[in-house]
Amino acid sequence: MDDVPRSLADIQRWMQAALLAPGRVPYLAEVFTASATQSAEERFRVYHRGYRLRLLRCMRLRYPAMLHLLGRELFERFALDHLDANPSRSPVLDALGDDFPDHLARTRPDTADGGPPEEWIDLLIDLARFERDFTTVLDGPDTGEDGDALLFEARFPVHRYAAAVRHGQEPEPPGAQPVRLSLTRRDGTVVVHDPTDAGHRAHRATAPPSPAA
Repeated sequence: MDDVPRSLADIQRWMQAALLAPGRVPYLAEVFTASATQSAEERFRVYHRGYRLRLLRCMRLRYPAMLHLLGRELFERFALDHLDANPSRSPVLDALGDDFPDHLARTRPDTADGGPPEEWIDLLIDLARFERDFTTVLDGPDTGEDGDALLFEARFPVHRYAAAVRHGQEPEPPGAQPVRLSLTRRDGTVVVHDPTDAGHRAHRATAPPSPAA
């Protein structure tokens, strides 16, 4: 029993590890006390569930177009798989989900059993990459007219789909159409340059809600 956390610092570290690690939690009965209506494990699960719901909310805010494409239930299944494989280690949530697109690419379900890649998974990964890069530019400094742009290539025009979702529309999933984009930030707004679009239009994109909201 010498490993039972007793100091405040030890209990804080134990709580962090317990929240991040799925499965059986050691020393639960020694740290949590039971109440008249709940066991120690039931009381801990209240904290654990609240923590997971908070992370899922942040993921929904970070990837609104993916949420629209998949629907909430399927989106949260993908998000929880990512969070279980890549637990958040930061006290702030700004970077939560940064490696979500890479996780999707590594664990794509269509090729898990040796099957061929499916187009909808390609679309999903491209959309996740775009939403991540959009947030990266949004959270960075203004680049100005001649500043460095973030270059983005995709197999689908995911920027148009994401813009439609942000404007409250109900877009259909786009078909395959390779695009090469550049993203800049001006006056706190992300500007998406699409040379493949007719007239080489620049789309000004408003910011999505902050995960900290």
